[in-house]
This record gives sequence, C-alpha cells and structure tokens, in this order.
Amino acid sequence: MNIRLAADADRMEIARLHTESWRDAYRAILPAALLDETLAPIMAERWADQPIGPSDAVLVAEEGGALSGFAASWDGDPVYIDNLHVAAAARSRGIGRRLLAGTARHFLAIGRRKALLHVVASNSRARALYLALGGRPDGIEDKNLYGTVVPNERIEWDDLGLLLERATA
Repeated sequence: MNIRLAADADRMEIARLHTESWRDAYRAILPAALLDETLAPIMAERWADQPIGPSDAVLVAEEGGALSGFAASWDGDPVYIDNLHVAAAARSRGIGRRLLAGTARHFLAIGRRKALLHVVASNSRARALYLALGGRPDGIEDKNLYGTVVPNERIEWDDLGLLLERATA
C-alpha cells in the first residue's frame, strides 16, 4: 500500500469513496433519499471544485492502482482534519492510521502543532480510533449534514507529534 498526496486525477475516485463511506456509516442517521439519490452528485461536485492550498494535505491510500482510503486536512491553527474515509473492504488493516500518520507528518514538517476534527457522535468506530491516537474529546455540537442535524463530537490534539507517535506504534 502506498500513501501519497492526491493528484487532480484522483478527485472523482475520492468523491466515490466519500459517497460509499457515508452510505455505509450514516445509513441509520441520514435520509435514504440523500444517501441513495443525491449524495453522489453532491460529492462529485464538491471534490471537482474543492480548492486545495499548497500547505493543505489530501492524502490517498493506493493499493494495486485503486484508492482504498483518503484523508483531507486543511492548514490552519489548528489544522482541521476534515475527512478520513476508508473503503469498507479495506477497514481494520491500519489504513486510517497510516493516513493520519501521513497527515501529522505533513503538518509537523511545516511547523503546525495542533489539530482538530469533528466526528459524528454515533460513529463509535471512528471515535475509538481518534481516542486511541491521543485525541481529546472537547464537547458535542450539532452539525447540519445536507438538511439533517447530527450531533458531532469535537476531538483535539494539542500535539501532532503524539498523533504521529501513536499512529505509527
């Protein structure tokens, strides 16, 4: 498996992975019409137009020429980890950890030290990963996901070095 920076040619595959991941993870909390009918075009448009700055990091996991996961993070203080998605067939193989390690490495190299993300509060699998990697819960806030209000937990890292250390242990 290869972890690398995404290229423009990866955008539609990222959109497909993003859509499939939402369909799998959020089936119980988002409307079927959104997941089955409107989400794919929304994600295709989002990723076609998503600006990626020179210090942002969109990383992909590639296996045998196909993408099996991606992480998208935006530079700032703190860094915002916007997305981490792994294909259902590729889960529990450390891909998410490797993508987060690459993210931490990227931002540490440009002098960033802190990061945060929001995770759907009912996504216990993702939440457990973030806590195992040293993330600290910092409250619940409602987020509007295309018309459905969903509780999200804020997870913070005061030290990206800890995230890198735990993700590579």
